[in-house]
Amino acid sequence: MEMKIGAKLTELRKAKRLTQNQLADMLGISAPAVSKWETDSSYPYITLLCPLARALDTSVDTLLQFEETLSNEEIVEKMNSLIEAAMKEGYETGESMLSGLLHEYPNSCALKFNAAIAYDAFRMFFPTAGEEQQKRWTDRKKQLLTELRASGTSAYRQQAALNLAGMAIQAGELEQGEQLLKELPEHSVDPTLTWFQLYTKQGKPEEALKLTQKRLYTLIRQAAFCLTSMMGPEITDDPEHALKICEVYKSLDLLFGLGGMYEGMFLDIYLRMGRLDDAADSFVRYVDAITGEAVLPKSELFSPGLDIKGHQPATTKEIQKMLLTGLEDESFKPLLADPRCMDAIKKLKEGI
Repeated sequence: MEMKIGAKLTELRKAKRLTQNQLADMLGISAPAVSKWETDSSYPYITLLCPLARALDTSVDTLLQFEETLSNEEIVEKMNSLIEAAMKEGYETGESMLSGLLHEYPNSCALKFNAAIAYDAFRMFFPTAGEEQQKRWTDRKKQLLTELRASGTSAYRQQAALNLAGMAIQAGELEQGEQLLKELPEHSVDPTLTWFQLYTKQGKPEEALKLTQKRLYTLIRQAAFCLTSMMGPEITDDPEHALKICEVYKSLDLLFGLGGMYEGMFLDIYLRMGRLDDAADSFVRYVDAITGEAVLPKSELFSPGLDIKGHQPATTKEIQKMLLTGLEDESFKPLLADPRCMDAIKKLKEGI
């Protein structure tokens, strides 16, 4: 990692009203050496760090801008920054930034857990990355979660075990997945209500509001997951029943703003039912959704609890490419002769 202390050194020297020559004389070195430190062209020898800190009436930690750990807010900010960088400049940039953070704060449980989520984000946003790259992200995520399960705090150990169980099940390692699930407590306590009461009695209505909004969003996402699972062919072989569940999901999505991707679910169900005309309509609307702007959580319900940023693309180019590849599946072939679908496919290709 590259260390940058020049700006801090300049700030401390000027606060003491010292010139570079004066500081150099105090340390018995040349003025050009101080100049190089302040421009980050070179660094002080380790034997000079303590005398330099004393000369500036500070500590070595302050001089080197040492931070013991990151706050949760700082972690979220840094995660958002590296994901944005990955989206703009490619996953290599985001991955490099993430590795740098993990090396800089190797003992931060919160950072490790968020980093594991970030590797999932890379896999989601860059589905066409090579198989070797995808495996590397999965392996890195598993390594971080294994570390958290072994030495993290209680909450992070449980979260790590749950995520590792999911990975094991997905990999077909069912016995290991079951063993990991058995590590989890049978009942967990949600402290949201108690925190809400505390914040209101402390006269902190905005904190109470943010807490409630975040919890509401989590519960809505969990409800959406349950509905999605219930309409899958592995759960119900009755597409009419699945269609009714999908209508409920659509209502939930429109009410709260969950992303607006329900047309893809309708598409799958209509294909299962053989309703090709309805499937074609859903496909056209689905393409419009994924090539347009993202549907964001309703600000009147979730702001300021969630950081809602407008005018974002609904999906990445990588995900759109993946959809095009998926059209090669046998189940989509009946739609390829429909002019509406052909126009939609053309629109999808033009946007990539």
